Amino acid sequence: MDFITLRLLSLPILSVRQPWASYISSGMKSVELRSWAPQYKGWLWIHTGKKPDIVALRLLHLDIKGFDFGGLVGLAKVDHYEFIDSEKKWLSLKRDHLSPGWFQGNCYGWHFNDALSLPALIECPGELGLFHLTGAVRDFVYKQINQDLFHDFVEAASAVVADQ
Repeated sequence: MDFITLRLLSLPILSVRQPWASYISSGMKSVELRSWAPQYKGWLWIHTGKKPDIVALRLLHLDIKGFDFGGLVGLAKVDHYEFIDSEKKWLSLKRDHLSPGWFQGNCYGWHFNDALSLPALIECPGELGLFHLTGAVRDFVYKQINQDLFHDFVEAASAVVADQ
């Protein structure tokens, strides 16, 4: 395994419900709202759980069939985060977090300044918080990203991860 592949496989993972996981990895969503502040800045994997955000899909008039579930969908770079303690601040970031709901209390906005989408979902289980690939799952992801389908993604990811 080369250094870049090892670096990719060692990045932390953030699990996010759909449609938000795809929106983050495609660069359409640049702020993720969380109840906790990250202790991490830099590139991380974006994972989608098996359950979607049904309310968001309905409010945004999105078809569930348009999204993948249960695996890695891309990479994104956490640039910084900020504490959101008012409806005014939440609304000022609305075009970045895209939440169709309303301010529900103090939270943190994780700011992403770059993203890369995988060409296809890589199935793997998720966890709460930031987590890492381990054991057989790590070996499986390694085999997946070394397929021809993922060549362009790995090439692009190599350039950005090497700078981290």
